[in-house]
Amino acid sequence: MNMARRIALAVAVLSAGGLCFSVYSMAMRVAEHNKRERKVYFFKEVLKRDFVYRGVPVHITDINPGTPDWHINIAYGDENLRLRVAVPGNPKLPDLIAHNDWLRVLLFAEARQTSAAALEERIKQGEVPERLAIVTRSPLPGAEPGKWQDVWKSGWAYDFYEFDKGAFIHERYTYPTGKPNRDPKPGQLPPDTWQFQAASAVTPQTQRPSNRFTMDALNAAGWTLPAAAWSTMLLLGSIAVVVAPKRRRATVPNQV
Repeated sequence: MNMARRIALAVAVLSAGGLCFSVYSMAMRVAEHNKRERKVYFFKEVLKRDFVYRGVPVHITDINPGTPDWHINIAYGDENLRLRVAVPGNPKLPDLIAHNDWLRVLLFAEARQTSAAALEERIKQGEVPERLAIVTRSPLPGAEPGKWQDVWKSGWAYDFYEFDKGAFIHERYTYPTGKPNRDPKPGQLPPDTWQFQAASAVTPQTQRPSNRFTMDALNAAGWTLPAAAWSTMLLLGSIAVVVAPKRRRATVPNQV
């Protein structure tokens, strides 16, 4: 066996070992990833303007409806939350339908491997806490309704007001503009959260952001995936050299 074949054989052995190790490590990483469940939330929209949440009355009223100074007021116990109408609708519509394009009142609970009916029963039994929040979408300030405000997604802001013991917990995020499988930029909607899922309720269907899971099975593989690919290519290439037929040297006929 010539030197080239010996080197190719050594490379084949090393790459085969590297392939086995990387594939094994990849399987362990993916298995560990699959053990971790993503959080999933079930939402139920509240359309009534007057209701009771955990013993505290909630009243939602319009102030100056149909005018440029149109506001909505949410009275929660002794607290009052006043919001400017970001996307004016038809003030003659019943309940909260006039505000569907920019505001929703949502009851929600975390659900894992269960149906909606089973979750509702667990909520009644007190096994799963049910939460209530208002989510709003505000277009880019100054954008003309029906035009830029509907397509300039990077300027959209989402506010979340969670009801908590007679007070509101406020959070604000902007529309996510990062690349897929990348962590969102500071202040943008974090994927795989109740806020991200709730924001879809006030976002036009064609403009809803995709939930970019930063740790899907492919990303969980990490370095093992390219290592397995390179090991496979080296193994195939070295085997091709080892099994390649020997070249016969051309013989020069004796001259008379």
